[in-house]
Amino acid sequence: MRAHASGTAHTTVWTARDDPVVVAFYAIAPTQFARVDLPSRSLSAGYSQVPGYLIARLGLDSSLHGQGLGTQLLLDALERIVQAAADAGGRLIAVDAIDEEAHRFYHHHGFQPIEASNRLVMKVASARSALGL
Repeated sequence: MRAHASGTAHTTVWTARDDPVVVAFYAIAPTQFARVDLPSRSLSAGYSQVPGYLIARLGLDSSLHGQGLGTQLLLDALERIVQAAADAGGRLIAVDAIDEEAHRFYHHHGFQPIEASNRLVMKVASARSALGL
């Protein structure tokens, strides 16, 4: 909430129908990536610094796991990022997996792991294509 209030990230929340309880959320922040930190040169397109977005937080109430809602939440975040990139630029999307289960989740959805890190990245163009936009 602090990052949202200060303008460094935008947080989106999902609530249950007719109930103000938050059941899922994600935060998106603009960021830059150093070419040397990326797993392949193709991600940097020859730039030393690459603009993009960080999905800073993504969470789903544990009672809702196993229903495909995590995927829907991620797709919602990716759609917002693709739109932001169309409006303001940005080449990459990153996530920081909190644990091995989250790492597998993001990898399953097309993010490339960065060696010796919990960070995974994806091109905005890949997200755009996967979303059919």
